[in-house]
Amino acid sequence: MIKLPPTAFGIGFMIGVAIFAVVGMPLATIWALNTLFPVLNIPVTLETWLAAFIIPAAFKTTVTTNKDK
Repeated sequence: MIKLPPTAFGIGFMIGVAIFAVVGMPLATIWALNTLFPVLNIPVTLETWLAAFIIPAAFKTTVTTNKDK
């Protein structure tokens, strides 16, 4: 397999995708909740955008198991 060096376009593209994901995913979450549950009627503001980061953090769990041998 031939390895190509990273180009300025490739690096810029990846940075753009990362910024789009950070900005767009909370907005997509708010939009999805408003679409699925119209009674929520969540406004799209900076406050609700920031609060959308807390939703996944609140439901994130880690499961560990310990086996006695």
